[in-house]
Amino acid sequence: MPLDVFPYQDVGARYLIQRARAGLHDEMGVGKTATAIRGLDMLGYKRGIIVVPAFLRRNWIKEFEKFAHVPRSIVRGETVHDFAAWQRGRFDTLVTSYEQAVNWKPHIDQQAEFLDFVLFDEAHKLKNPDIPRTKALLGPEADGVGGLPMWARVAWHITGTPMINDPLDIFTFLKMCGAMPLRKTEFIKRYFHVRRTTYGSRQMPRPEMVEELTRLINANSIRRTLRETGVELPPIFLSSMFIDGDASKVNQFLAEHPGLDRSIIATLQEQGNLSFLDSQYVSTLRRLIGEAKVPSYCEMVREELEGGLDKIAIYGIHQHALKMIQDYFARKRIKMVLVNGTTTKAMDEEAERAFNNDPECRGFIANIEKAGAGVNLQVSAALDIFESDWSPGKNAQAVKRVHRIGQRRNVRGRFITLAGSFDEMVNKIVAEKTAAIAQIEGEAMAAAPSDVLDQIRHLL
Repeated sequence: MPLDVFPYQDVGARYLIQRARAGLHDEMGVGKTATAIRGLDMLGYKRGIIVVPAFLRRNWIKEFEKFAHVPRSIVRGETVHDFAAWQRGRFDTLVTSYEQAVNWKPHIDQQAEFLDFVLFDEAHKLKNPDIPRTKALLGPEADGVGGLPMWARVAWHITGTPMINDPLDIFTFLKMCGAMPLRKTEFIKRYFHVRRTTYGSRQMPRPEMVEELTRLINANSIRRTLRETGVELPPIFLSSMFIDGDASKVNQFLAEHPGLDRSIIATLQEQGNLSFLDSQYVSTLRRLIGEAKVPSYCEMVREELEGGLDKIAIYGIHQHALKMIQDYFARKRIKMVLVNGTTTKAMDEEAERAFNNDPECRGFIANIEKAGAGVNLQVSAALDIFESDWSPGKNAQAVKRVHRIGQRRNVRGRFITLAGSFDEMVNKIVAEKTAAIAQIEGEAMAAAPSDVLDQIRHLL
């Protein structure tokens, strides 16, 4: 027998069904998936496509099994055979990844079949209107024309972090909802102004236009926090942990590439154009910083585990540094599971089960991108962000794996920083970005927060 949703989820569903294009921006942990399913049930819609990060396909199917009152045949779209079966009508609903949706989009256009619905989960993956993925799925102007929404009666985007990196991220979602005719350059000119910094300039919200922009967002999306829905979680205590490490390789690398640190800071200060951050030099620099933290960090955690800490979730960025942590604890005969770019979906699911059910498994070590959403780690009340993501929203998602509905203990979260290193500079810049996002979300801060703790606290 399907479960009933909470009253606030029913309210959210009723909001969605009144709009052909809308955003569901509820805070992480409120239960956006169940809300969307309730909306589809209210409409009686069956035929459609749900586009999600690949690791969430199975989770959506489980949520349908748990909450759907309208029977649907659902296929997890992994191969072309799955897609063909859905096309031929053997299944009502296709749950597939962003990558596969882009690949199959031309075939959907050729078929020209009108659908009941198209849903985009973790829709911040479409925040950049200029990349091929967004153009393919939302159309050249991000307004749905030429994209999947033009085939659907309703198209809803779902994300708890609509402005995951900076306030300009909201542009794509407003265009998708048909909220305004402005192009991106016109949008920037109307709502933002240039702020000069030590390393260049960046766009900041115009104070006199914040109210208008907020009204525009609120007219096309719904967002509720856990507190607003009456869900009370135990407190979360965030702290910054600055640890010593051998930074000689980091300093040597910077010396061999003069100006690299200043270029990274300048790029972070600018709006958009973050592809530079994935360059070989930047990746190498951050990897070296991560590896420099491993010895001191592992010794600290080992002492905590021996002193009574039961389990801990550890999130980072780089495969080698995370594997170094696992290897260290394996040598100490302390079991920890690993989820990163080298692990399969089956391995990831087994890792989550082991962490939650095996008392001998003390740690869940994971890549933020791969396991920052869609997993439940509330068996632990301790979490470390060993390596912070560039995006405050992704860091917040990782923290919510532990601090979520069902957690009964006070949660301790820490952000591990290599003292006196480039780590500190990056955190300050990401914090400033979050202050700008908070201003538009109606949670303006009196001043830009000083470190990564403050830049993430309002997102939790």
